[in-house]
Amino acid sequence: MRILRARPLGTDSLLAAAVGLFLFAGAAVHHGSLGDRPGLFGLLFAAAGAVPLAVRRRYPISVLLVVTVLVGAFALAGYRATLGRPDLLIAAYTVWARYPARQAWPPSLFAAAGFEVTMLLGDSANPIGDTVIAVLQASATVLIGHSIYLRGLALHATAERADRAELAVVEERLRIARELHDVVSHHLSVISVQANLARYVFESAPDTARGALDTITGTTTEALDELRRLLSVLRPPHHEPGEYRPQPGLEELPSLVGRVREAGLTVRLRVAGTRRTLPSGQQLCAYRVAQEALTNVLKHAPGSFATLDVEYLSDALRLSVADSGGGPRAEGNPAGHGLVGMRERARMYGGEIEIGPREPAGFEVVLTLPYPDRTGGEPK
Repeated sequence: MRILRARPLGTDSLLAAAVGLFLFAGAAVHHGSLGDRPGLFGLLFAAAGAVPLAVRRRYPISVLLVVTVLVGAFALAGYRATLGRPDLLIAAYTVWARYPARQAWPPSLFAAAGFEVTMLLGDSANPIGDTVIAVLQASATVLIGHSIYLRGLALHATAERADRAELAVVEERLRIARELHDVVSHHLSVISVQANLARYVFESAPDTARGALDTITGTTTEALDELRRLLSVLRPPHHEPGEYRPQPGLEELPSLVGRVREAGLTVRLRVAGTRRTLPSGQQLCAYRVAQEALTNVLKHAPGSFATLDVEYLSDALRLSVADSGGGPRAEGNPAGHGLVGMRERARMYGGEIEIGPREPAGFEVVLTLPYPDRTGGEPK
């Protein structure tokens, strides 16, 4: 069966050959019965009606029209098919299985009219009975073919829904990957700085070392909470809603700044303008950009002074993170995963982000997020 489905042209050629043999066996002369064999021309003429079926899937409507003409010509030439015309029924079925009703009706009506005219002009001994049989056969063909067409539409719609669901899963996993990158990068940077500090002052300043270890403990606890919350979406929920912390937003920026200060970086937070309530998605976007930018300062310019400015403008939120460039900046790829993630987040919400060096020294990240009423709300 798989071989036949994989080679539709070969399958239809076999079908055409079988139908041709059937028509060849049932061919008879005008007013004759089964066994009243016509000449060689009549036999070949009978089998010719099955030849177009070899390409029925590629040209369904054309095949139906050609078969109808051949059926009519066969009858008008003085021959009859004593066993019936399966070629015409198969051609009509193919049209209804491949096209919607509005496209299948015209060629089907032409085929029905052509068959009826040739039957009346031919040698039908019982036109009314033959017409009734033809109508029943045609009705069954239409119903079966159209049901196959509708089933194909349903399968196609199901496949599209499955593709959309799979795409949604992939997008969600990419979002989680960005979240994991932000969380792990930030918290591990803080832990690394505090661990080095504790090792450096372990004997000379025990209180400072204990403070660094306390910061490490708090940071690891928070990191584990966030990782657990993010990874929980990858498996069916077995916990009560609200067990995990909500997504961080603009209200958590002071806590973020506090952790970075504990890691040894001097940071100033400034909020200007009239506060606006933003959707959670946009707040998370702003928070993650600030987190990633401060983490980069902590990594690449640990001795610098950093500023985190949040401005509520008339039409957009503007968040900027800048450093003074006071320490040696590590060489790295400016298009690394963190910066690429920032750009993707900004693009999701119709925002813009500018990343680059500032004069006379340092580095700056500027995020501009339009308010929902200017962009239509959450991203599409």
